[in-house]
Amino acid sequence: MEIDDQIKFYDERWGKKSYLNSLKLRRATKIMDYFTVVKRKLKLPRTIDLGCGDGRFIAFIGEFTPAEGIELSEEAVRLANEKYPNTKFFQGNVLEFPFEKEAYDLVISQEVIEHIEEQPKYVAVAANVLKKGGYLILTTPNKKVFDHMEGGNWSNQPIEKVLTPKELKKLVAQKFDIIRYESIIMNFGNLGYFKFINHRYVIGGCKRLGLEKFREWILSALGFGLHQCVLAKKK
Repeated sequence: MEIDDQIKFYDERWGKKSYLNSLKLRRATKIMDYFTVVKRKLKLPRTIDLGCGDGRFIAFIGEFTPAEGIELSEEAVRLANEKYPNTKFFQGNVLEFPFEKEAYDLVISQEVIEHIEEQPKYVAVAANVLKKGGYLILTTPNKKVFDHMEGGNWSNQPIEKVLTPKELKKLVAQKFDIIRYESIIMNFGNLGYFKFINHRYVIGGCKRLGLEKFREWILSALGFGLHQCVLAKKK
């Protein structure tokens, strides 16, 4: 899809007020966990959100540190500037935007990379805008889970290139050292071997034996969660 058509799609998407569901809340909580790790190492990490939507999340980050956001949608940036005047927002295509090199300490990318056609270039942009030793916090859906769900990927955006855990790690590792990889939000998927992993008897048995957290820890590390979360450091 041409970039102008994508802008039109996202203008319509972000022009409608929406509330965040519990899945997005859990994803945001994990990002804040990773942000806390970075904040303990860097007092005021200059942060940019690559694909910030209507700016609500990066504006919250801006309560803790200098923060900026870039978004393809003109409407989303208009709304963000209107609602969050203390945070800087830019409109543009992340892949083509004239960023200052090595200007940031932290890049946040929340559910964006799966909507990018040139994914290696996107990761390269994230690395290029970071200072040496800068950090990346990235989340994206899990193709392995979608492939084992009836109906598959429920998103319907102009570009859908969802990654498996193996693909995501390989992509990020081109420019970053991965500090943490976790998948979150379990018990989605009931096709193939997921039918056994997420069987109600297995879930119930683990709860009765007090192994629920252990089960989720194992499945998280093995990439069985609905969303993937990465904390990485620029090489």
